[in-house]
Amino acid sequence: MRTVVLSSMELQCGLCDHQYSQPRVLSCLHTYCLSCLETLVKKQDREGEVCCPVCQQRTLLPSSDPSTLPSDPIAGMLLEVKSVEAGAVTCTSCEENSSAVCRCLDCAAFLCSNCQGAHRFMKCFKSHRLVELEKLSIGDLASPVKLLTCTKHDGEALEFYCNTCDMLVCLKCTAIDHRMTSHQYVYINDAAAVMKERLLYLLENGRKRSEDVRVQLLHMEEKIDHVQVEKTRVKGEVDKVFHTLLTKLEDRQEEMRQDVETLYQRQQQFLNTQGKSLQYDEERLQAGTRFVEKLVTYGSTSDLLTCGKLVTSQFDLLFKQCTGNDMKSSGEVGVSVDYHTFSNLLNRIQIKIKTVPKIGVSSPVTMAACSLGAESRDAVVTSPPLKEQFSPSSSKSNVSEERTFGKGNDTASMDVTELHKVGSFGKRVEKSGDSPHIGCIAVGANGNIYVLDTYSWLVQVFDKEGKYRFKFGGRGQSPGQLQRPVELATSTKGYIAVRESTTDRIQIFSDTGQFIFKFWLHSVHKPRSMVIDRKGRFLVEDVGKGRFPHGVVIYNSDGKLLTKIQCTEISKLSVNRYSLAISAQNQLLVVDHRANCVQVYSEEGRHLRTIHPRCSRLDIRGIIMDQNKLILILKNRVDRDSWYIGGLVVMAKDGTVLDKFKFPEKVVTHVALTHEGCPLAVLLGSSDIHVYGSIHTK
Repeated sequence: MRTVVLSSMELQCGLCDHQYSQPRVLSCLHTYCLSCLETLVKKQDREGEVCCPVCQQRTLLPSSDPSTLPSDPIAGMLLEVKSVEAGAVTCTSCEENSSAVCRCLDCAAFLCSNCQGAHRFMKCFKSHRLVELEKLSIGDLASPVKLLTCTKHDGEALEFYCNTCDMLVCLKCTAIDHRMTSHQYVYINDAAAVMKERLLYLLENGRKRSEDVRVQLLHMEEKIDHVQVEKTRVKGEVDKVFHTLLTKLEDRQEEMRQDVETLYQRQQQFLNTQGKSLQYDEERLQAGTRFVEKLVTYGSTSDLLTCGKLVTSQFDLLFKQCTGNDMKSSGEVGVSVDYHTFSNLLNRIQIKIKTVPKIGVSSPVTMAACSLGAESRDAVVTSPPLKEQFSPSSSKSNVSEERTFGKGNDTASMDVTELHKVGSFGKRVEKSGDSPHIGCIAVGANGNIYVLDTYSWLVQVFDKEGKYRFKFGGRGQSPGQLQRPVELATSTKGYIAVRESTTDRIQIFSDTGQFIFKFWLHSVHKPRSMVIDRKGRFLVEDVGKGRFPHGVVIYNSDGKLLTKIQCTEISKLSVNRYSLAISAQNQLLVVDHRANCVQVYSEEGRHLRTIHPRCSRLDIRGIIMDQNKLILILKNRVDRDSWYIGGLVVMAKDGTVLDKFKFPEKVVTHVALTHEGCPLAVLLGSSDIHVYGSIHTK
């Protein structure tokens, strides 16, 4: 028999996990063994119906007898195919149980050698078609129409199909029970052709509907991934809000401590002054009483009369001035807190949900952010300044006042926000003793994070949450294996490009790590930065060498050399990565690190314009495109010979600086940006990728 590849799952019952035995099909089109269905009916104990264990759809079973269910003809035919391939078919025309050698297509019977001879020499079988088992095809195993016989009229073939009763009938049936006057019937072949056309229509629509559901399922998976990313982002915002609150509380605490110190210093001075006044009054009263005591004790009558008036006048004066009624108190000093108002303020810090319709998804997605006292019901806002509630200071509550990048005064006097770390994940160590050496990181079109390990010469792939998924590459010279990889780039079409230093070769992989093709760099003398534009073309920066000029070399999506942009507007191209970027309009952006600006070129290589940042001088190291904005990567000089990545500047296309951010660490070597705007950073000598809060939320 012609070999037919059959999956074991096609012939396996979903209830007993064994090969089908008398397969019966339910109304949901799931097939099970007859014996398994009999057991299932008894177990479910549902009167007049049985529930499919896979899809839970109910099938009417009035007699509660599964044998009345229709047989699965395809499963039965596949079982016959398997039996034929295994050589386990016996003759079905005699009782000898001899091995079959052929099949009669008209009798739908397997024949042994004796029955085969009878079929060939008997006149009644003269027109029958015999096919040897070795030449048998799947189509030959289908039961011929002429062998279907009527159950009411023995020997009568079922040649017609009654549309009124929806059943096969014989010629006698059309004359007795299915007369033309009240029934409509056609030849069985015509009915089968109509049914086949209907089934093909259902098949086509079923495939379309299945594809739609599959697309929605993919979108649902994207939504699930989005929810996880949003969870991390919002947690970061919550931490940021409460960090701000704690900072303001600490500032207010220090301010109140200073106020207490000032109040008590004033009170101490006031009390010291009153004490000196009382001491002076006490001395005057004691002096007067001593004089009167001596006058009364030792003075004569004339002495009393002579000094009495003087003493009386003095004591009248002392009684007026030393009564003690003039002593003033500074009052009690304490701390008063309106805990009710403070509690209400804390309750105003809420997670606000914003419904955002997403193209291609049947249901909307939600975005969340931590907000404080938002007026709009569905608005996503950040925490407003808390100076009215906690501090008289006029400083911003959501930024830390640090130095600005570059030299001179910025036109907007913009503060620099320190990026808030929200998490990290690590590169997998392949062998014990492996040194962590991340050569490059990039974010793919699917949101996955690709990490180039220049020690093990492979690419490790993490999902949006930092969970390890798989790896590809590895040391070797075969297609798909790498030789000293130094850089990777991702495409909006989903594939990954890896550049090798020793071979000047670029290998292309799918987003699942499958090798696609490779090509060599021609007309490139000292390659550095690499990007893939929206047409799938590969653009490689050539910093030049000797008499060879610098520029950007362009290869088509098949790796064939197209042209080289000379970049005469730039005196010297940067040897750092991140020097190239592609805009949403597929324009090429090249960093001019000496002039600290960005040169823009068309797809054909024509110079369009120069973008100068509208602020003080910036030490630009590279550039990343984020949506419709430019993200400048700034240098950070640690010592005389060590330059690292210091921060990010968000800039509009006209050069307007929108935001400035700095990394809290000083030795950042590689950066990338997720689709949610979360910076990823690698530190010197570290195998961890640090994740920071989104720069979109500021």
